[in-house]
Amino acid sequence: MDNTKLFNICLLLSILGVFCLLIFGEFSELEETPIKDIDYRLMDQIVKTSGMIDNIRETKGLYILDLKENSDKIIVIIFKKGNLTFEKNSRISVEGSVTEYDGQTEIIAKRIIK
Repeated sequence: MDNTKLFNICLLLSILGVFCLLIFGEFSELEETPIKDIDYRLMDQIVKTSGMIDNIRETKGLYILDLKENSDKIIVIIFKKGNLTFEKNSRISVEGSVTEYDGQTEIIAKRIIK
């Protein structure tokens, strides 16, 4: 086999591999993590959780929600993009990365599902 054919086969397989990764990544669903299980061990990882909005604080650039499930709570940080509205005692699902601020575990939201 000459080098040109080999190069073309490798290029085709590489493009096909990247395409498959994009498809699998787009359709893969995060498994829901209970609020009580979200702690420092999940730091910098993407999680999905849900609960009732217990408290809402709004600043110039973000929303700060207290998300509650049973007696467990976690803070959710949502950077303002567009016109968002939240209601206390409504149920939402959140996907985002786990961080820590002032000794408290928080989720920086990437996606909100009402």
